[in-house]
Amino acid sequence: MPNSKRSELEYLELFFGKSLTGKTARMLHEVRRQPRLVVVDPKCSQLVSLAGFDHVWPEYVPGKRGGWTGEQNPVNYFRGRTGKFRVVIHVREHLPEQLNSLCLLLRAVRNVTLAVDELGLFIPSGAAAALPSSILSAMISGSHEGLIFCGTAQIPSLVHFIARSNASRIRWFRTTEINSLSAAKSYMPRAFADSLPSLPDYVCIETSDAHAAFRDESMVGKIHLISRNNNARALPAVQTEKTDS
Repeated sequence: MPNSKRSELEYLELFFGKSLTGKTARMLHEVRRQPRLVVVDPKCSQLVSLAGFDHVWPEYVPGKRGGWTGEQNPVNYFRGRTGKFRVVIHVREHLPEQLNSLCLLLRAVRNVTLAVDELGLFIPSGAAAALPSSILSAMISGSHEGLIFCGTAQIPSLVHFIARSNASRIRWFRTTEINSLSAAKSYMPRAFADSLPSLPDYVCIETSDAHAAFRDESMVGKIHLISRNNNARALPAVQTEKTDS
């Protein structure tokens, strides 16, 4: 498939690669035209100043009677909201629980693109039963509610296998991690897998259900790494300004 010929966003897309290779910038580029977009940020660094987005900083109480609390509550953000929106939800603790709650909420919101940075922090590798039910539903049948799911990760093997096995498209950026290189060989020809440790920034190997694997250099010079915000953890609840990984 030629680099210039690109298809629409698939229902489950993953972006794998080392830090500072352009994978988060590429994910944000792919979702940029989505009219109803939710980005989930666990690092609370580069993305706290992402321009053109609302920013929500929820507090979460774990347990059966727990959940989001306070003014920065995603339920409050989406209540009565119609039409277009772009929001980054910055989560700092109880990551699987918060993503599970968000996936359940977005089923009611409908027609949403969900882009999760560092997906492995939310759904680490484990048994099938370990994957929270609403996350599972969002990844394998979310298209019924118009949900598109995207996520980045540095190491594929640390992301739950259900996400990897159901992904309709994966973009593989530079990596030298041995388990990642081994996993890649199941998705692409050996020559492409062998090239992963030396891929330049912004270049990836794309694998898909729809076509053969190919080397994609189309974003070189068009997207840029998101600069780190050294004051990120001291920022107040709502921010807006500029951003990747």
